[in-house]
Amino acid sequence: MRTYMVIPTYWSGPDGSWEQGDAIYDHPTPVNKMGTLNRTLESIHNLNHKDFTLVILGAVTNQIYEKAMRENLIQIIRKANLPVDTILFTDTSLNKLKEVFYKDLDAPDILQLRGYSNIRNMCLFIPYILDAEVAILIDDDEVFEDPDFLLKSREFIGKRYYGNMIDGVAGYYLNEDNQYYDKVSIVPWMTYWDRFGHKREAFDKIIGSEPRLKRTPFAFGGAMVIHRNLMRTVPFDPLMTRGEDTDYVISSRIFGFNFYLDNKLSIKHLPPKKNHPVWRRFREDIYRFLYNKSKFDNQKPHKNLHMVKASDFDPYPGEFMKDDLEDKIFKTNIMLALDYLTDNEIEHAKETIRNIYVAKYDAIPHYDTFDKYLEFQKTWRKHLEHTKLFGSILKDLITMEKIVSHDVFENEKKSFFEDGGLDHDFAIENIELFNDFTKKEIRKFLKTKNIIKYNKGDTVFNCGEVNDAVYIILDGVVQLFKNKGDNEPVLMLEMFRGEHFNETSIFVSGERNVTVTAKTDAVLMKIDKKELLAIFDKDKTLATKVLWKLAKKLGSRLSETTSMYAISRKQDFDVSDTM
Repeated sequence: MRTYMVIPTYWSGPDGSWEQGDAIYDHPTPVNKMGTLNRTLESIHNLNHKDFTLVILGAVTNQIYEKAMRENLIQIIRKANLPVDTILFTDTSLNKLKEVFYKDLDAPDILQLRGYSNIRNMCLFIPYILDAEVAILIDDDEVFEDPDFLLKSREFIGKRYYGNMIDGVAGYYLNEDNQYYDKVSIVPWMTYWDRFGHKREAFDKIIGSEPRLKRTPFAFGGAMVIHRNLMRTVPFDPLMTRGEDTDYVISSRIFGFNFYLDNKLSIKHLPPKKNHPVWRRFREDIYRFLYNKSKFDNQKPHKNLHMVKASDFDPYPGEFMKDDLEDKIFKTNIMLALDYLTDNEIEHAKETIRNIYVAKYDAIPHYDTFDKYLEFQKTWRKHLEHTKLFGSILKDLITMEKIVSHDVFENEKKSFFEDGGLDHDFAIENIELFNDFTKKEIRKFLKTKNIIKYNKGDTVFNCGEVNDAVYIILDGVVQLFKNKGDNEPVLMLEMFRGEHFNETSIFVSGERNVTVTAKTDAVLMKIDKKELLAIFDKDKTLATKVLWKLAKKLGSRLSETTSMYAISRKQDFDVSDTM
């Protein structure tokens, strides 16, 4: 299952400097610091399964810091000595991609590395271009402690569960105490805004109980597994400034996709301490939940779409998207303002009262949020369809930024050909049998490691011998002869580099009806029938592909040898003579 893990990482000016107009993120790392990313990358060594490609998306609060961020990220990536192929993607990479991608696309530019939702969409867009079957979204303040995290991530994705397709899988966070609860103290001002209480109820219901898989009303952006079918259809809402992960679950449900939480899929979450005042974090909640409520309120029946309501997502986040939301916001701000006044924090109290104004006149969108999202979704689909026109061009642009490369295929290929005394740059992909195989499929044959050298005139096998193996010519020329009594053997066929023979041994064991000799010095790859059948047993799709090719080749060779033999002896011969 072709898998890409994507980690967005956020960076600010030196020592956290911020100016009006800069993008706002919870805890961006100053470009002159190391931050938490290095800890996340080093923990990848803890994973048992490393058959994935890592993509690191670098986002800055201001473009003037992009160069410094790139240099810092390259150092961090190299220092981590990562055991997986790793691609760095920043605005420099995005601008190169846009120069090609938007030339003939009549659509708005929706590809950005600014704002949480836009960055999450890039977490889908890049894996989609790279033909990912699965994208795993991780954050840069997390640590892998479960060695089977990758195994669990892909265990259910794309499969059916009680008749429903599993399109997305949500994991969950563990705090430093290995608990899934938010580490927060409940205080009086939360009386009407018991967000953490409702989250606790939801977590106990979804995470803390059986069965292992349950349809979930929420998700965590740093522990999401998304199937290609879902990323193709459902984008993150770019107008959602916070809570884009849970909003994505809602949007998925609208489009008929299923998100399940796996209560065995966890990751350690160790975020830096939040320095923003409470009133400001609450203001972000106000924008977030009023926006979500607006999408519920603006829904209209559409073909192939599903109507949803806030109660479908109870106890969290549904409880904060209902008709009493504005009342909750008003009462909570009054109580928080009183808390600030009690502590003589006058400016904080003023901003808290301002939250009431923001909730009534600014946070409620003055447009149809539902239609706006559907419009964006159509543009998203158009973008993904447009990628098909570029073949490997976009892939090459992205993989140019590969900082770490572990090309297992090339390493195995080099070792394989060195064993045979050949130039390892020989294009095994162009061998007739392998010319439309993936690298992963070819690797299964390379592992047979059975290379045999023949001198000119040597016999590979004689007529009458038992030989249950398929041969592939890596170098030289071999000849196939038909024996007829005491007469001189008749040359049936000459075969050259890249061709294969003795395919009938897969279907019929026993004595061979021909003799095969080396016309020149030759190097052959020998795959015994048992090894081949073992490969087939583990990969039915590959078996079908190989058998179809062999059958096709046998048919072609039968035609060739029938003609040659008829000319030389004017008589028919058995199909098994074609090898």
